[in-house]
Amino acid sequence: MAKFDDVKPPKHFARHQKTVLILRHYEFCADARIFFNETSYHDLEDNRYLLDIELWSKTDELGMAVDFRIIDNIYKTHLEPSLEGQLLNETLPDMNITLENLIHWIWETFSTHLPDNVSLNAITMYESPDQGVRFTRDIMAQ
Repeated sequence: MAKFDDVKPPKHFARHQKTVLILRHYEFCADARIFFNETSYHDLEDNRYLLDIELWSKTDELGMAVDFRIIDNIYKTHLEPSLEGQLLNETLPDMNITLENLIHWIWETFSTHLPDNVSLNAITMYESPDQGVRFTRDIMAQ
């Protein structure tokens, strides 16, 4: 007899139907040239970026919010091909490849593919372990 053979579905799946904060972490390596003016720049080669995404999602009648597989599919389909292992200056829109611009592009790209009942709350991104930028829904509403 297997360990779970006697486990039956609960009588009540959801303890509540409230909005919860969903957290997802991604990492990617990429190259980028960041410009400080027309002639001054800094090259980042094989730079490891850390990306934390926070989403608002209401739990359903099963007690679940948005499925992590949906979030991962959005990342893998619409973001990762332009980020992972790329020279970001060539794969992203024409912009200076700063964290501030990267997060703005990620926010716009990610949010257009979310299900109707899910919304972005914040994106935090680090280009080094001690340097990062955070965008929130309040900042994006300005």
